[in-house]
Amino acid sequence: MRATFLPELGGRLYSLFDKENQKELLFTNPILQFANLSILNAWFSGGIEWNMGQYGHTFGTCSPVHIAKLIDEDGNEFIRIYDYERTRNFYWAVDCHLPTGAKNLRVHVRIINDRSEMTPMYWWTNIAVRETPKARVFGSTDEVIFVDQGFAGYGSSKLPYLPTVPDVDLSFPQNFPFANEYFFQNPKSMSSPWESILYEDGQVFYERSTAALRYKKMFCWGNHVGGRGWQEFLSDASSADFSPYLELQAGLAPTQLHGYQMPGNSAISFTQFFGSFTKIENQQLLNVKWSTAQEKISDQIEKVVPKDLLESENLRFEKLATQTPLEILYQGNSWGALEQMRREKSGEKIPAGFIFESARNVQISEWIELLETGNFPDSEVNETPSSWMVQKEWISLLENSRQNWLSALHIGNYYFEIGEKEIAINHWNQSLEYKSSPWALRNLAVAQREAGNLSHALDFYEEAINKFAPELHDAFYEEYLQLLITAEKYEQLWEIYTEIILIRIPSERIDLAAAKAALQLGHYQFLEQIFTRTFAQIREGESTLVAIWFEYQATLAAQRSGVVVDDQIRKQVRQSARPPKNIDFRMIES
Repeated sequence: MRATFLPELGGRLYSLFDKENQKELLFTNPILQFANLSILNAWFSGGIEWNMGQYGHTFGTCSPVHIAKLIDEDGNEFIRIYDYERTRNFYWAVDCHLPTGAKNLRVHVRIINDRSEMTPMYWWTNIAVRETPKARVFGSTDEVIFVDQGFAGYGSSKLPYLPTVPDVDLSFPQNFPFANEYFFQNPKSMSSPWESILYEDGQVFYERSTAALRYKKMFCWGNHVGGRGWQEFLSDASSADFSPYLELQAGLAPTQLHGYQMPGNSAISFTQFFGSFTKIENQQLLNVKWSTAQEKISDQIEKVVPKDLLESENLRFEKLATQTPLEILYQGNSWGALEQMRREKSGEKIPAGFIFESARNVQISEWIELLETGNFPDSEVNETPSSWMVQKEWISLLENSRQNWLSALHIGNYYFEIGEKEIAINHWNQSLEYKSSPWALRNLAVAQREAGNLSHALDFYEEAINKFAPELHDAFYEEYLQLLITAEKYEQLWEIYTEIILIRIPSERIDLAAAKAALQLGHYQFLEQIFTRTFAQIREGESTLVAIWFEYQATLAAQRSGVVVDDQIRKQVRQSARPPKNIDFRMIES
């Protein structure tokens, strides 16, 4: 086996290659096509990713992480992917073992909350594998929670038949007419849950874990225009290596909308095995009852990864998890080093098994100055702050430092983050007293927006734009224009848009906001041009542009008939008209 990792991109396991059979086990994207599918507008498909801390694709999925080399008791080298997660203040490590001759990759994950307070926790391992026309998914239970698109909620049932697509075997992902997912609900008593996918040639890819990671999942894009469009958008359909893909996933909670509070001074650990085997006789399992095939697959996985082996390896890996790395192979971001510096100054230690080399860069230099001098440096208000901080220990240092506009801004951000909104507003107002900045004005606008005071929110955005344009970041305009849409101020939005395009190339989100105004104001030539474009920043599940297209088509249909557009015309258009492929990213067709 050969495992290839991308340390600069979240430690993604890009490839898992079976050298003996010359076969790639994962979906490996032939290109790096970044898309707006994660928390931080930075994600790409393929391989195995490690999602933690926040719901969804982690914000670190395209950020550098640390990788170090270690050696086990038998002299086998293994690597540790690790980092300090500074928004939830926990440490995490993924130890990857591939002993000589091993036919599977063995991964041991350790998550440590060494603080006295509880912290929200979330973990899902996302595994992208090839999707073929007859590929079939199995799990160690038939009990699943499924997404019901009919009422935008969840239900529970047993595979392979679910109410979402009645009388259709949904263990075959290609049978889904829309993007969907189901979550295997393995019982607490199951010590080594698993999931797998069976291909037409008899190959089985599997993931098996210890009990902590007992929830498994299948996600597919669906056999429809929007789903196929996403697959092609996220990759290169013209490449010989292109393949549709689906995701097998494994998590700590029943679904990806579940999380829990991790107690203070506690740790979570689990082990996963990833591998594959091929049996020609498995081809017949594509044509038999799911429960019958599932029993056969279960027996085969037990022979390849026996429960006893999984448990014994887990115990061995636990002992190695606190071992100090021998060599840092890749230096990730500097936040772990900064936290280590803070702890050293206050007489605290970081957990065993982690090592962060001291590094000074723009992102952390201000915080080092605060730590060393007790004061936070001032900066120009037109410059984007180099970093943000919501860790209470640093805020305590800020509160005891000499105040300026930027320190007051950071303190306000912290209090807003923990729900103390009035305190936050007071600090942002104080920041404005020190020095007017677009950042404090924007934050006050957000506070007013969340309180339902649209007029006051617009006032703050307008003050920021009037004072600090044209140097402002696109995000200010994006938020402002979206608020104008909410307030149905389409003429004002269009006027501002025409001013924006005179001084800068607008972002895609600005153009999308303008498209909504153009529809309302009858600027159809602009819309026609928008509909020919491919947008990189469309979010997963977002149907903004296609909704505008349908409304535009309904408007044209009504004009041709000499009537006012109504719901009946809209319904007829949705049933008969097909949006351009380049804008149709609907997860379901509606």
